[in-house]
Amino acid sequence: MSAIRPLTEKSAGFRLAVVVEGALGLVALGLAKLLGAPLREQFAATPTGVLVGVLLGIVATLPMLALFLWVVNSRRKSLVELRKTVTQMVCELFPRESKCELAIIAMLAGVSEELLFRGVLQAVFAQWGTPLVGLAIASLMFGGVHAISRLYFVLATLIGVYLGWLLLEFSDLTVPIIAHGLYDFVALIYLTSKRESEALQ
Repeated sequence: MSAIRPLTEKSAGFRLAVVVEGALGLVALGLAKLLGAPLREQFAATPTGVLVGVLLGIVATLPMLALFLWVVNSRRKSLVELRKTVTQMVCELFPRESKCELAIIAMLAGVSEELLFRGVLQAVFAQWGTPLVGLAIASLMFGGVHAISRLYFVLATLIGVYLGWLLLEFSDLTVPIIAHGLYDFVALIYLTSKRESEALQ
């Protein structure tokens, strides 16, 4: 097991991820205040409600992980190329991170991106139009910021639709936050373990 290194020894990718995701969280809070997005009202008000949201979020991760497994095991040329691109990008960004550090990155992404795209943007566009309009626009924007390729844009947009649906279905931001963060953590663990296994061959 790799120990957590002092901050000065952490890779630039870890620092960049923390800064970027932290900045997104601050942007979300700023926009929520500016646009009047009801962030607080989108969370459960009781400890029991929070626990239910966490459990629902864990279960909600399963369909996304099923999609991930299909992508990483598919032999379709477009998906093979996408898998190589994403694996290379992740391994270059996070060459030495421990599981704890990957967990920090994943949960920061889950919290910050869900506050921004679902908690603020989806809610605001829904107020200006309808819940479906809010879902569609926020999901397209989510796909756009993840668009390292056309195919990845499509897949990320679909994930955005799913996460947005979770919010509409359960009226609790905890659910998509947990699902997003846990999915990212599992995906990062898998992709970085592929790097390690290939290095041993």
